[in-house]
Amino acid sequence: MSLVMYHAHMYHALPFAGPVLMIAVWIVQLVIAFFIYRDAKEQKMLVPVWVILAILPVFGYLVDVLYLIIRELRTARKTVNPPVSP
Repeated sequence: MSLVMYHAHMYHALPFAGPVLMIAVWIVQLVIAFFIYRDAKEQKMLVPVWVILAILPVFGYLVDVLYLIIRELRTARKTVNPPVSP
């Protein structure tokens, strides 16, 4: 049996799994990008930059984690010296 025949035989049951998985992963990235859009707008951050970076394949998930880290650091920095109420 040749290598080509073996390769074709191995994946005959789920020929749609690759494209379906790719579309599902991209839809998840779009949903995350939407939430980043709403939150970045509320936080007065650079919305277009964050959304474009969040949509990028594979790299987008790293940007999502980076966004969460930066967002938390910005929030913590704002509340270091809270105003004292009289």
